[in-house]
Formats: sequence, structure tokens, C-alpha cells
Amino acid sequence: MAKKSRGLSWWYFLAKYVMLFFFKILHPYRIVGRENMPLSGRTLICSNHVTLGDPIYLGCAIPGRQLHYMAKAELFKNKLIGGFLKSLGAFPIARGTGGAEGIQTAIRLLEDEEVVCMFPEGTRSKTGEPLNPKTGIAMLAYKTQCTIVPVAIIGEGGMPPKVFKRMVINIGKPIPFDSLGLTEESNMLYRRVSREVFERVKALRAESLDIIENRWKRV
Repeated sequence: MAKKSRGLSWWYFLAKYVMLFFFKILHPYRIVGRENMPLSGRTLICSNHVTLGDPIYLGCAIPGRQLHYMAKAELFKNKLIGGFLKSLGAFPIARGTGGAEGIQTAIRLLEDEEVVCMFPEGTRSKTGEPLNPKTGIAMLAYKTQCTIVPVAIIGEGGMPPKVFKRMVINIGKPIPFDSLGLTEESNMLYRRVSREVFERVKALRAESLDIIENRWKRV
């Protein structure tokens, strides 16, 4: 029997709607494809990474479910700050260790029917142009048999979103595990599947840029 998602923590619920208030003031934005987000089940968000605020943007865009994401382990050294971050869905990942503990946390969350966000590029793109994805997205999918949801975040001119400038968050159609072709634990297979999934993110990014430049008032 599938485990029931824990739902939104009180702090997460409060923070989400406070951030949505400021979001509406600071950004003319469009959220496209909300209906594509699964309302239950193991869900892995695969998004491009363009700003430090990406987890906040995604948390505001995703309806009804709490987003969990990796954050630098140093941020959790202070118990008060660490506890607050955990209530907002963050969990620590230690740099220079291969992130094994963070990966195990992500696996446990997915097995508990939660939503985990991963930025497969591994770092922010300062220009907004997509970088090459790493293999973690496919590895997590293989180990948990989760659904992957591609998402693109983009600002005007294809750049990272800026205050008072248009931005789009585009949620793509979910990719069921069975359609990924992950039949064995293989680095070569992980690379291929990660690239294929990230191609969908790039396609969403291109569609989003067209919305900003040509279809803003119609979306």
C-alpha cells in the first residue's frame, strides 16, 4: 500500500503564501502547466537552475504538495536556522563527500511518496543558458521508480529572472518511470536518460521564452 504524503507543514504553508504575496509584487509572472503536477505519489522535479531563489519559485508554483530540496550542510549548523529550513522542506547535503547522505535522504523522501526537487546541472547558470546535466536525476529515478516532472524557469531574454521583469515557470507533463527505459544500474544508461529528461526541460524553456516574447497576454 502506498504511503500517504505528509502534506504541508505549518511553516511551509505560511511561508508559501507570504512569498506568493511578494512574488506577485516583485515579478510579473506566469505559471504554466500546473495541471501537469501529480497530486500524489513519488515525484521528482527536474528543473534548470538559474537563481538562488529557484526553490522558492518552485515551491510557490507547485500546487498542494510540499517541495523538498537539498541545501548546503553549513546552513544547518545553527539548530534554530536548521530546524526552520527543515520545516520548509530543505535537507542538508555536504559538499566534497559526494553527497551520499543527501542522496539517501532524497531516496527516503521519495519512498515516502514525497516531492523532491533536483537541479541536475549541479550549479546555477549565470547566463540562463542550460548546462550539461549530471546523472543524479536518473539514478534517483532508478532507485525509487518515481515519476519525473520536468520544469523550466526563465526570465526575459532567456536570462535568470530579475525583479520587475517577466518570468515564466513552466511545468511539463510527467514522465512515468516505466517510460524511462531504466532497466539496470548503469552509468551509461544514467547519462543517456538524464540527457533525455533534460532535453524536455530545454524544450519547456524555449516554449517559455516564446510566451514571454510573443504570447504574454494570451497565457
